[in-house]
Amino acid sequence: MRVVILGSGTSAGVPVLGCTCEVCRSTDPKSKRTRASIFVECSPKQRLLIDTAPEMRLQMLAAGLSRADAVLYTHMHADHTHGFDDLRAFYFHEKSPVPVYLLERYQDEMRQRFSYAFRDTGYIGTKPQIELHTIPENASFSAAGQSIESIVLPHGNVVSAAFLIGNFAYATDFKAFSAAQIKAWRGRIDTMVASGIHFGQHPTHSVIPETLALFEALQVRRGILSHLSHDVDHDRDQKRLPPNISFAYDGMIIDLDE
Repeated sequence: MRVVILGSGTSAGVPVLGCTCEVCRSTDPKSKRTRASIFVECSPKQRLLIDTAPEMRLQMLAAGLSRADAVLYTHMHADHTHGFDDLRAFYFHEKSPVPVYLLERYQDEMRQRFSYAFRDTGYIGTKPQIELHTIPENASFSAAGQSIESIVLPHGNVVSAAFLIGNFAYATDFKAFSAAQIKAWRGRIDTMVASGIHFGQHPTHSVIPETLALFEALQVRRGILSHLSHDVDHDRDQKRLPPNISFAYDGMIIDLDE
């Protein structure tokens, strides 16, 4: 299994428009972050795209990727969905609708936000051809023939779906795991990519110290922090992390077979 970090930034990305802080002015490519998304290649016919960031087309091109066999959405915030229209390119390759998986509670919102893809609105032009499927809450399901386990996590006044695929876990845009969720996944994760927005405080996002504590509670062998704000400098702040924890960066490749 191989994971590609397509985007490792928060909703504002890095650099942030109009910001002149040290990180936003940095020339280090690892401190330049598009919005959070990953690509999971379980096998040549089991390729999963998790979220469609606004930069999805550029992310996929930069990574040398052109097709996913299924798309999973964590939640409906704009930085995780507004590359939706670029899914139309996937149809050109296989001439079949793209399977898209989303929590039931968000499906009406998706149909409204991207109404031109679901009903005749008079729009003239190419539109995404998708099949919408439901992600069951806190249960197992299959996408592109791959078994996946979901849990639903709090994220302010909404929730976000996290995924366990084999011994790899991905969780973004959440505040905390419950004790029951930690118990359910403890000892089952080799590598986990999880959001840790910065080192400070945040009402709706797990911050880096909280995510580090989560990695320890879950007994994660290798933890990777993503969804990083411009308060985090990749090289400077890596020194503040334990040896088995690192920061994600755009284009990072994680070979889970190693």
